[in-house]
Amino acid sequence: MYSLTTLHRRIFTGSRALAALLLFLLLVIPACGGTPSAENEGQESDGQETTQSDLASATQSESTEAWTTVQAVRPEDILSEEERTGAPEYRDWNEESLDDQPIELPVGTSAGAIPAVKPFNFGRDPGGPEDKTLYLTVPKLGLEDVSAFDSISEEKLEESAIHVPATGFPWQDGANVYIAGHRLGYPDTDSLYVFYDLDKLAPGDEISLKDAAGDEYVYRVTEQKVVPPDNIEVMNATKGKSIITLQTCTLPDYVNRIIVQGELVEKPA
Repeated sequence: MYSLTTLHRRIFTGSRALAALLLFLLLVIPACGGTPSAENEGQESDGQETTQSDLASATQSESTEAWTTVQAVRPEDILSEEERTGAPEYRDWNEESLDDQPIELPVGTSAGAIPAVKPFNFGRDPGGPEDKTLYLTVPKLGLEDVSAFDSISEEKLEESAIHVPATGFPWQDGANVYIAGHRLGYPDTDSLYVFYDLDKLAPGDEISLKDAAGDEYVYRVTEQKVVPPDNIEVMNATKGKSIITLQTCTLPDYVNRIIVQGELVEKPA
């Protein structure tokens, strides 16, 4: 007959063995059930292997398409010293770009889309005042000294009109000074209805610009037309001429662009 002490010892020893067995089962069973053995892998159907292979290929393709490496280009990498420091010459900006997709301001705003174009002043100091803000006056539209910020940001476009930085300035010979403004705009800002009546301008009407130094440049309207959102011809320079272009959207869909162009007829001496 066991003593009470011996009985307690045997019970304790048995409990430890049972606990060890349970721990072993808990660790081994999930591992076996979650990882297929080599034998099980060999029994998988060809269709299942094909599906997994296709899924891996699709995932890799999607990952590849989701990332694009872009290398920055400096002016000195593609322009000579003379091209970077000399006065800009006429170029055929209508030449097709390697990338015809980028749109800097999207269709759907009341200013109209602004396509990305080859910059007239790329890598050059355009000269003129340090402050590149222009001040637009169009007597027929009741506009006087409306700020045209040298910016492509939507924030500035909501505030007033903008001068597209990729285009020229009025003090540059052969430039196309490109200015965009909202047809409707935003309350309590200079953008409100700034170009609402742009379609009323006709050949012979006057447009003038002042720079930050107070110099004035006067243009006469030569034409008005409607172009699609991806048209870049209206942003090109015109050989032998200095011009201005005003842009806004068509109503009610905001899809196309109303374009008014004028030629420089008077500039500071």
